[in-house]
Parts: sequence; structure tokens; C-alpha cells
Amino acid sequence: MTKLPDIIRHIEELAGHRLGKDEGVHHGNACIPVTSATVAWMASPDAIEAAGQSGHQVLICHESLYYPYDVLYSSQPPPDWKSWKVNRQRRELLERYGLTCLRIHGSADEICIFDAFAELLGLGKPVIAEGLVKVYEIPGCPLDELVRNVKRRMGMAAVRVADGRDMQRTVRRVGLPWGGLGLFVNVGYQQRLAELGCDVFIAGESDNYGFRFAAESGIPMIETSHELSENPGLRRFTALLAQAFPNVTFRFYENECIWRMA
Repeated sequence: MTKLPDIIRHIEELAGHRLGKDEGVHHGNACIPVTSATVAWMASPDAIEAAGQSGHQVLICHESLYYPYDVLYSSQPPPDWKSWKVNRQRRELLERYGLTCLRIHGSADEICIFDAFAELLGLGKPVIAEGLVKVYEIPGCPLDELVRNVKRRMGMAAVRVADGRDMQRTVRRVGLPWGGLGLFVNVGYQQRLAELGCDVFIAGESDNYGFRFAAESGIPMIETSHELSENPGLRRFTALLAQAFPNVTFRFYENECIWRMA
């Protein structure tokens, strides 16, 4: 019978290293036998409910289980964080269904999440690859044409663009701050892409400071969403686990984009 440590070892083999310090079992039984598991971008209440109602033993999530981000590893967490409604209801749902929660973050990025985002965007092979810092070249086109292509490929009615004042500027060298790498806390990633000559970014999620860093660097940034930029890779990750463990049922749960245009 497959147990959770077997799955963890296989993930480590795929990644080529041990799990990162922010990865591992964040709730439940670390040695539980596994006959079925759900993979999701985030252990949101709907994802937990879906896994629990399916009778699965494990929920494998990509993002932090609790708030604030990575609070389990914080040296100065808010003293009452466990009682916050969001954290309490997630924990109670996991306990109600007897679910173990395994977080796989950077390892899944390396195994397939980044590459699946690039493939979804139709970018081909990178012209520069330094680990997860990759640069892609496309035939030169106006920024507004690239925006339309991104919306079509992502299945999105709208995206945010910063700085979008000159939508006719030609872009041809693409960097991908996927997931949350467009956020202000990760501007070092944008800086490295700028140093490598990128003239446009296609990001997962950004914020005001992140957008302004790109704009002041002279590089427009197209924002899709954190979830949508990583869901394709997590779907592929689910398939890889299913192939490796044919005696275990793996199901992908799709976290939808949390925001709507109004």
C-alpha cells in the first residue's frame, strides 16, 4: 500500500532535491496510507470540501495553508493567528474530513508549473535559462496584440497592464514572473529579467509596488492571475503523480480566479 512518505519521496526524486523548508505535511498524519488524493492550488474551503466529500485522505496544496503567508515558519507570528476565521475554518474542515494536508510549493514550480505556463502562452523554448529565470523571444508585435493573445490563451476577458499608456510599442523579449513573482516582495526576480534584456513581462499576480517597479524599469507587465498561471502546471503535476502511483486515485481541483471585473 502507498503511504504519504512514498509520494513525498517520489516528488523529491522528480525535483532532484529534498522538499523545501516551506514544504511538507502542514496538517494531519504524515504517514497515512493513501488510496486517493486531491491536488489543488490552494487549500481553500471549497477545495477542502471537494477532497473531503470525495473520501480522499490527502489534500496536496501549492500555496500556504494558513494566513499570514507562511505563518508556520514565522519567527514573530500574530499571537492569535490560529483563531482567525480563515485559519480556523480551514483547520476545522480538514479535521472534519480527517484530511492530511501536504504542501508542495517550489518543488512543483521546478517540476512543471513554470514550464506549463510558458507552454500555455505558446512561447516555445527559452533563449536564456538560469534555473527558473528564463527568457523567451517572440516575433516583434505591438503590446496590444500580445495582450489579446494572452487573454485568448488564458481564457480571460480582461487582464491588467502596467504601464499600458503606449499599447503600440513593439515587444519581443518576454520574461515570466509567474505565480506571485510579480509581487513587490519578489521584485528581485523582475530585476534579473530586466538585466537579461526583457522588454515585456507576463505575470501571474502583481500589486501596485510590483507594477510600479516594472513600469519604472521601462517594461510593461501583463497580469493574468496567480491561480490561472499555476493551475495548468498543477494539473500536469497531478497526472505525473497518477502515472507514478496507479493504485492511488489523484484528482485535480481547479481553484478559480478569485476576482471578477465589475
